[in-house]
Amino acid sequence: MVIKRTISSLVINGLLFTLLYGCGGDSSDEVGFTKNVSQERQSNHVKAFFFGTGPYANPANDGCIGARARWVSFPVGNIIEMIVPAETIDNDYQFVVEEMDKINTAVAGYFTTMVVQSEKNDLTSPKANQITFNFVDRDGMEKHCGSAGGGGCIDMGFQKEGDHLIKNGTSYYPIDRGIFDVHEIGHGIGLCHVNQRAFPEGTMASESGSNIPSFSDSELAAINVVFTSGMAVGSTEQEFWDAGLIP
Repeated sequence: MVIKRTISSLVINGLLFTLLYGCGGDSSDEVGFTKNVSQERQSNHVKAFFFGTGPYANPANDGCIGARARWVSFPVGNIIEMIVPAETIDNDYQFVVEEMDKINTAVAGYFTTMVVQSEKNDLTSPKANQITFNFVDRDGMEKHCGSAGGGGCIDMGFQKEGDHLIKNGTSYYPIDRGIFDVHEIGHGIGLCHVNQRAFPEGTMASESGSNIPSFSDSELAAINVVFTSGMAVGSTEQEFWDAGLIP
C-alpha cells in the first residue's frame, strides 16, 4: 500500500509529496491525540479508522492520509464522483455502485457519492470532488505506486485550506492481478488501515497479499457514528473523546 498526497496549491506548480507507508502531517506533532484508552470495539474502530491509533490500528502506523490527529475527509455537503474506466465490466461497475450505496447510507448526507463510468480509460487527472479508478500494468504500478507487486495505491490531493480537507484522489490497481475492491476508495474518503490481526473484517483490514473487497458492517457502523455526530472535518482525536465518540 502506498498513499501519496498533494496540497492543491502545490499541484499548480506540479509538485507531489509522496508518503510510503505513513500517515500525513508532522509525525512529531502529538497535539490533538488523546492518551485515554478505549475499551469498546466501536471506539477502537473509530480510533483506528480516523486517527490511526489504538489497538486496531496498523502496528506500523501506516495507511493514513493528511493531517495527523485530525479527522480527514471531504467537506460537508459535497457531491463526490467515483469515476470508473470506460472498459469496466458491468459486474465491477455494479459492485462499486453497491459499495457506494453503503457509504451514502453510513454518512447519512454528510456528503454524497455517485458512480460515473467514464468514456476514457486514463483517469489520472481527476477534477475536484472526484476519485478515479485506474488499472495499470506492472510498469504502471512501479511508476505510480513504487511497487510492481503491490495491491494498489492512491494519490491524494488536498484543498488549499489544509491537509484535512480532501480535494480529490487517483487510485491505481494492478490489472494483471484482477483486483477490484474499494480499499483505496476507503483511503480516498479519509479512512486509515485496520490491523488485520486485531480485527480481520472489511476492506480497510486488507494487507499486502490479501484482498477484502467490501466494507464490513463494523466498518460502516463506525463511519456512521462519526459522520452523524455533528463533528466537523478537522476535529482532533481529543475532541472526539470529549464528545463521547471514543469513550
